[in-house]
Amino acid sequence: MTRRILATLKDVFTGIANSSRKRFSTREMTEEDEDFLLKNLNFGDMTCVENMTMMSGFSAGSREAFARKTRSLVLYMPKEAEAIKQLEEEAALQAAPRGYELKRLNGLNVGCGDRQISDYLTPIDIMRESQEVASSGAHHAFLKRSILANPENLPFKTESIDYIVALHMLEHVSNPMEILLYWGALLKPGGGIGLILPISEYTWNATGDHSQYGHKWNTSAEIFRKLYDTYLKDVFELELIDTLPYKISFDVVLRKPGAFQPFSISNVTSLHSGAELAKRGAMVSEFSA
Repeated sequence: MTRRILATLKDVFTGIANSSRKRFSTREMTEEDEDFLLKNLNFGDMTCVENMTMMSGFSAGSREAFARKTRSLVLYMPKEAEAIKQLEEEAALQAAPRGYELKRLNGLNVGCGDRQISDYLTPIDIMRESQEVASSGAHHAFLKRSILANPENLPFKTESIDYIVALHMLEHVSNPMEILLYWGALLKPGGGIGLILPISEYTWNATGDHSQYGHKWNTSAEIFRKLYDTYLKDVFELELIDTLPYKISFDVVLRKPGAFQPFSISNVTSLHSGAELAKRGAMVSEFSA
């Protein structure tokens, strides 16, 4: 859902920018500005064009502070939304074992939506097209080539995956710690999990989310640290947490202890050429009379 909001913000602000040649510099929000916004913003539809126009003259920090104070969705400009997307993806990819190019690794992108992130990631989601009835937790777009699988039952064997990324996905499940422990079993030693989660103080409170695919728990770096200490510290190392500059989301990298071993081609399938096999009388297509 949060990724869909970022895409919507970009589309709306692009329309605003294209409809006006005048450019405004941003400034900090005053108490008078806050009073005006409280009286005039449409809090029922924060991403509407009118709200975007009113908020566009204020700094990102002011908009973030206003969102937290009013418990409303924080709004970002198009360049900010693009920067957030790039920073989130770079942060999640820190889960890949270090010292290896992504083309040498087997990585999963669980709950991918339409975010490719890398050509070397295998996309996984619970749907490839939108549902007939729009939902607050549904993606705004999809990768049609994604593998259909539930996050708690992925079609991979134990210790076969190098790393897993999940961007704005884990808040949509009611059993996140169980799923992380399950993903840990799929990882090779030294593998990692890269997460991006929204900060509920700047998005919305999950206790009021009535969507089947919506947010199932309130997320923040502080909450995740407590959950890690309670459920995960004996299984993962908490390598990184909360390094992103914008308030809408935070990052986590979990590392499975152990020495990492990358994929290598098996001698069973590649040791001998066809000519060598024929000479040795070991070519499967050759039959003796």
